Amino acid sequence: MMWATIIISGIITFTIRFSAIYKVTNSTTPEWLENILKYVPTSVLAVLIFPEIFLNESNTLEILNNPKILSAAAALLVTILTKSIIITIITGMSVLWALTLN
Repeated sequence: MMWATIIISGIITFTIRFSAIYKVTNSTTPEWLENILKYVPTSVLAVLIFPEIFLNESNTLEILNNPKILSAAAALLVTILTKSIIITIITGMSVLWALTLN
């Protein structure tokens, strides 16, 4: 019964998402809308990442003595130089770990 529920839920979810994608690919989008939509993934990623870096547990801005900022800067530098996701993640986590090591 559990597997049937999982499979049926997956089929329903796939059908809903595929129908929306199918409709968009068969329609013509204006060029101005396509230009705007190019920036959506970048802005969503920024909204997800920046609060985690700059806010502390009490949701206040923490800039001084914040090791997350230095590790994010190191990760950004590595991203620009190598364009490798794995090396970026390893560098950012290593710098964060080294800075928070007591």
